[in-house]
Amino acid sequence: MDIVIRTMRFVVVGLLLILANQAYGAIVYEVFFDQDDYRATAGDTVVANLMLRETVTDGDVNRISPTSGLGSANVEVTWSSETNLLSSQIGLGFIPGTTDSGLNRLTLRQIAFPPGVAGAEVSPGAREVSIGTFQFQVPDAVSPVALITPNDPSLGADFAIAATPTTVLDDFIVFRSSTITAITAIPEPGSVVFLSCSLGGILLVSRRRRK
Repeated sequence: MDIVIRTMRFVVVGLLLILANQAYGAIVYEVFFDQDDYRATAGDTVVANLMLRETVTDGDVNRISPTSGLGSANVEVTWSSETNLLSSQIGLGFIPGTTDSGLNRLTLRQIAFPPGVAGAEVSPGAREVSIGTFQFQVPDAVSPVALITPNDPSLGADFAIAATPTTVLDDFIVFRSSTITAITAIPEPGSVVFLSCSLGGILLVSRRRRK
């Protein structure tokens, strides 16, 4: 009898785990910057907005809502450069004195959004919450492309929805990288006209000398 009861308990627990995974399987969480590639001249700065997006399918309901918004978001941002590209960071939930920075990374601890930020519905079933805004310096021509990547800093319940009970999202988030690319400065229209006229004058003088 005991064996039967234990077996039934095992089956019930297994079914609950399967159902839980299926429930989360219909909801996708992504953390990403608002552009895949930021382009500007070397030395300039670009503004990158870090977002969390929740997308539901199969008729499921958004967990992030006006009544249960994003409650916390610890996040680490890294960049592939030998110099510090980060100029500044600002966000609704950034708590002063809780940052941990290095040459090519920044960890923001205990980002709080009391009592929870619902973000905005960007399409049916998809909601986006702005985690914060970062200013990066465009790399120089020697290394014209830098990769910027958000990560889970593994500080505990890093991403959580302010609901009862709290819904922790850490194991269900996909992090996406972006690039910052230095481009060659484009001459202003006036400069192009001036150069064209100058070149035309040089060619005209050259032809006259040949005659």
